[in-house]
Amino acid sequence: MNGTEPALTFHVSVRSDASPGALYDTLADLTTSLEWGGKDAPRKTFRLLSMDAPSRLAKVGDTFTSSGENGNGTFHDRSSVVEADPGRRFGFDTDSTFERTHGKTWYARFAHRYTIEPSGTGSVLAYDGEVRPQNYVPYWLRPVVRRMTRVMVNRMIRANLVNLARRAAAARPF
Repeated sequence: MNGTEPALTFHVSVRSDASPGALYDTLADLTTSLEWGGKDAPRKTFRLLSMDAPSRLAKVGDTFTSSGENGNGTFHDRSSVVEADPGRRFGFDTDSTFERTHGKTWYARFAHRYTIEPSGTGSVLAYDGEVRPQNYVPYWLRPVVRRMTRVMVNRMIRANLVNLARRAAAARPF
């Protein structure tokens, strides 16, 4: 396990009534994730709890920290914005420490990439993610279980993207 190849990848997309600009502004205002991925997260056992981020739209090079819960413990993340193309792309890389209630602490790197495409009077928002374990491969990322993990996580990501798209559509900056 050298951390160069992802143990698992994710891809989810949703249609939104929001403009590309509104979606981008919601993504790049990192503190909004405390609502769409925290307070309004569909699963209270998989959500953000805190965020320390710039109080403006994020740009390449910005760093931020966050924490959250995940059924079997808490995670503490340190992230860096690596893509910020208004109305089109937003991405960040995360070094995560998952303090497990049952099991040893897990360290992982995540790549989070969002793309926005105009579509009719709205947009399509896509998320692509990669997981790279750093100290061990947990059972949920092993080959036999990996497919079920992808299905379950994609469902949670989709629900969060729907929340994000709903928030962006309500803001409506065109």
